[in-house]
Amino acid sequence: MTTIWLHGYATTATSIFIPGSIFYDVFKNFHKARLDLGKAKYPTLTTQLLTLHDRMLLTTAALALGVAVFRAQPNQHQCRCRPSEPCWPSADQWDVFNKSIGGNLARIRPVASVCHGPEYDAAACTDLSSLARDSGWRASNPGESLPIPHTVMECKKANELIPWHEATLQDWVWESNGLVEEVCHVVTSRGESQQSACHQGRLPLYSVTVQSIAQIQSAVRFAKKHSLRLVVKNSGHDCAGRSSSPDSFQIHTNLLKGITYHDNFVSQGSAAKGSGPAVTLGAGVMHWEVYSDGVKNDYTIVGGECPTVGAVGGFLQGGGVSSFHSFTKGLAVDNVLEYQVVTADGELVSANENQNQDLFWALKGGGGGTFGVVAQATVRVYPDDPITVAAISISTSLTNRQFWTEGVSELLRLLRFFNQQGFPGQIVVMGPNQGSVQATLEFHFANTTDESYVNELLKSQIRPLGNHQISTNLATRVQKKASSEVRLRPDIYPPQYGIVQGSVLISDGLFNSANGPPLIAKNLSNLKLGPNDILFTSNLGGRVMDNSDIDIPLHPNWRSAAQLVTLVRAVEPSNQGKLAALETLHSHDMPILYSLEPNNKVSYRNLGDPSEKDFQNRYWGTNYKRLASIKARWDPDELFITRLGVGSEAWDTEGMCRRSRGLVARVIELLRLSGRWTLDNFLL
Repeated sequence: MTTIWLHGYATTATSIFIPGSIFYDVFKNFHKARLDLGKAKYPTLTTQLLTLHDRMLLTTAALALGVAVFRAQPNQHQCRCRPSEPCWPSADQWDVFNKSIGGNLARIRPVASVCHGPEYDAAACTDLSSLARDSGWRASNPGESLPIPHTVMECKKANELIPWHEATLQDWVWESNGLVEEVCHVVTSRGESQQSACHQGRLPLYSVTVQSIAQIQSAVRFAKKHSLRLVVKNSGHDCAGRSSSPDSFQIHTNLLKGITYHDNFVSQGSAAKGSGPAVTLGAGVMHWEVYSDGVKNDYTIVGGECPTVGAVGGFLQGGGVSSFHSFTKGLAVDNVLEYQVVTADGELVSANENQNQDLFWALKGGGGGTFGVVAQATVRVYPDDPITVAAISISTSLTNRQFWTEGVSELLRLLRFFNQQGFPGQIVVMGPNQGSVQATLEFHFANTTDESYVNELLKSQIRPLGNHQISTNLATRVQKKASSEVRLRPDIYPPQYGIVQGSVLISDGLFNSANGPPLIAKNLSNLKLGPNDILFTSNLGGRVMDNSDIDIPLHPNWRSAAQLVTLVRAVEPSNQGKLAALETLHSHDMPILYSLEPNNKVSYRNLGDPSEKDFQNRYWGTNYKRLASIKARWDPDELFITRLGVGSEAWDTEGMCRRSRGLVARVIELLRLSGRWTLDNFLL
């Protein structure tokens, strides 16, 4: 007989035992709240009557439930299973599963564990201080087995054969658990190691670095069978922590590196002749890898700027904004032709315009890790044409208040002018550095190699800013291939790198209005950038607006948006720093961004506020209802839950327990199921 305790983590029990003392404490506290509300609702009832009534019920409940075993409804999923519970897979079950997937299962420890406590290794910790800054290395983890003697002893002691591996996300912010002091920083000295502990934080307990679609299927079925908290990591770039969760089981797709070029791609089930040139990318292919292949084979895709972002993971499934390419080629999801997806039942399906059209639509902006595990996707490619790049930089002293009202406003005006001529651009405003502030506007003039023409065109439009004590610099260069402008190597981060970010759409109506640029600049000046903060635009409009005939689940206002503005805040490397940064972003920064257009509060989920409460309307608007319906069809048991994702409103922030029933609500439900108490007995 399976025992389920009050917190309800077990999944499919046939019986429940609950000590009466727990119930008495619960109902005693509940009674006080109920009594207060009862007085307000029913002032004619006396306190004595309510008190007597409730005490009798409490006593009956405590005595009866303390010794009773009640029948529960089957499959009454309230919480995922956790390691301390009987439902958690045994060592033998983990071992059997590991063997079935070729030994690709790993037990996870934070990468900085070698810098703390009994695991301290001076040489390994020194190496880690530089290695941990490599974004490509971070994306590849879990990687090699940890060479730590005590972990081998732990494995033997637990009779487990699963090796320990290190795990990372792209920065420490979402590796840490913000609700409690659980973090594991890279430290550089033994003294620091002794003063700080290493905690698991939000990192998963187990991870499968899959090397085939069949292994994805096995992992999904295993997670579903044991009611595990399942997360999917592509490269770990998600800035709301969706690639990890406490006590979770992770599917890591980084090794699915296939890249296949098609002269004329034909989707499965299609009777058409084909969709033209395309490339099929495995789930683990990062942007720098597909860009490198494109350099060799003379093509490019609509992708992101950061080299270690996965090309077909959360980037693509969340919409896919390219700061320059989107203006001329649309969003990444405007260019996806087919997905291969492992669904919640472990089956592999194709999703395109001909097969599973509802799933195909949902994956074109409904969010990664929500409808299944994308094993590969096929996207349209474009010629790698030559371009001329022009950069206009402005700088001034930190105390010059006209930096925004005159300088940034002028860059926005220029961006608007050249957008109207058909050329995309991006503004990047850097936080203050050594008493100065600067911003750069970069343009890409496609299929243009006449550098002198571009120079003269720009000079004819740039207004002098010298009278405002703002210096201006113009630089141009010609690239034989547009791919020369993308980063083909993983980034190296600064020490203790950590960020939070938020974003907002700017409508075409506002951006192209007479007072658009100065109004936008004045609003953004209220953000008060810190030394390592960044504010940047991504060019929408153009093809993004012209592609209105392509149906996608993103908020409908994307098809009338001119720009996406993103704020990146640096996080001070501590748990308090993380909480403060998240609070500032949510309570100060996002209201400023949304105040630009109070009737157009739309954000980009991939770059959204991790604390957004109205995420359904901010990310999807009227499309959310349809997305929720599709999720219910393809994932009825809600195996795939992500932070601020479709269906997540029914779960806590970590996707571990359902929100729909709190402690008291679950107690009431147990009483109702037992037939010993009906809801008619309650005032609430």
